[in-house]
Amino acid sequence: MKNLLVAAMLIIAFSTVASADDFRPIFHPPTISIVEALQQDPDNFSTLIGLLRKADIKEVWDTKASYTLLAPTNAAFAKLSAEVFAKLTNDPKNLRQLLLAHLISGKVLFKQMFALDKGAEHKKVTIPLKTADGGLAYISCNAFDPATRGGEHHPLINNSARVLKSDIEGKNSVIQVIDTVLAPGTHWQAR
Repeated sequence: MKNLLVAAMLIIAFSTVASADDFRPIFHPPTISIVEALQQDPDNFSTLIGLLRKADIKEVWDTKASYTLLAPTNAAFAKLSAEVFAKLTNDPKNLRQLLLAHLISGKVLFKQMFALDKGAEHKKVTIPLKTADGGLAYISCNAFDPATRGGEHHPLINNSARVLKSDIEGKNSVIQVIDTVLAPGTHWQAR
């Protein structure tokens, strides 16, 4: 009986571990905002949704605005210590800066950024993009990685955040799901 209970607990634990393929398909039609798209998966994005509401980041509610959201999961926020999370989220200015560090003006599709060029060298590519907080997000990807399935890229952002699910596309905006919260005003230099 004890072994059966342990086996059941292990099955439950392994079935709840998030990976790139565990996200429900987020449907992001042109008629809904980025936040409305994230609301389709509250198990992974309830923390982010709550913080976006609290900070009143209007850009992510506008269906006509053109933005790319680097969307940390609930598990990404859980990596922060309770003290750091409280410090970032209880100060409106810090919270706004934190969330703007995850927003890029324009529609950024990794499948286009890291498209294979004929005759190109097989090397890692790093591309800096300006975030809405005035910092930079350095996106590094090996476009020739054989693990890239169906054109989906899982780059590393600022050498710390892995993209779990890429290119969830609406008409004007894109969601890139990440596993780590980015620091505001990042100026990480590609090496």
